[in-house]
Amino acid sequence: MPPPGRFDFYWKRISRWCLLGTVVMFLWLMAPVVSCSWTAFRETPISEMQPTDATPADADTQRVAEAQGFWAKFTRSTKQCYAKTPLLGQEGWKTQLLLWLAGATLVTSLLARYDERRRKNFT
Repeated sequence: MPPPGRFDFYWKRISRWCLLGTVVMFLWLMAPVVSCSWTAFRETPISEMQPTDATPADADTQRVAEAQGFWAKFTRSTKQCYAKTPLLGQEGWKTQLLLWLAGATLVTSLLARYDERRRKNFT
């Protein structure tokens, strides 16, 4: 086996670090959306069911209708939060860093696979 060259890198490790960076940047860019959604969730009132003389089936129907109303409001507010701060619509350097890390992850993982196949012993 020849000695390692000057440009022999451990591409698999580099790929893992790039993937970790991509995940961290994704979470960082989604943090404002999550924060806004959490605030909208806390501000959305969850109406309590008033005790009535209705049958259990009617009470279940009412609970289902209330839950659908809550989730419709919550998803609408989450969409509004994402429209304010989309993933790729924030500061330019953050978007560029996310895309560079994602691209570097892809390239280094392909190089790792190529290097692994090249070094494989077929005997």
